[in-house]
Amino acid sequence: MTRLAAWLSWSGGLFVLWLLLVGTVQDVELIAGLCAAAVGATAVEVVRSQRLLRFRVERQWLWLVRRPLRRVVPDFFVVLSALVRPSRGRFRRIEFPTGGERAVDSGRRAFAVLGPSLAPNRLVVDVDPDSGEALVHDLVPSSAPPELL
Repeated sequence: MTRLAAWLSWSGGLFVLWLLLVGTVQDVELIAGLCAAAVGATAVEVVRSQRLLRFRVERQWLWLVRRPLRRVVPDFFVVLSALVRPSRGRFRRIEFPTGGERAVDSGRRAFAVLGPSLAPNRLVVDVDPDSGEALVHDLVPSSAPPELL
């Protein structure tokens, strides 16, 4: 029963994501979204059942997404201004303790890559567990925050 509930949850979430990305609710898009969500949810459940990918996201981490989301609009204008007067982007290493090999540590690393990359000025390229650092690229370094999350 838990696999069915997980499949339905993934399917529902992927369907909503599909609708957000296509921006329309025409019949053809609804059917295509349902099919794509079913395929995606099935793929997730196959991977989970074989334990090929283990991760867990803590609820308190979701609160940390507010900072990159607040930077989306200002960073949009920063990136737009970079089109007019180009600046040199910069790679930086930011300290980020990556943890071990537990599911929660893997989830934390994945969250640290996806969360800060929501704002258009910053892209997290890599998280190195050996050095405890994250490699980020800032398109306009002067407006980028010094911390990762």
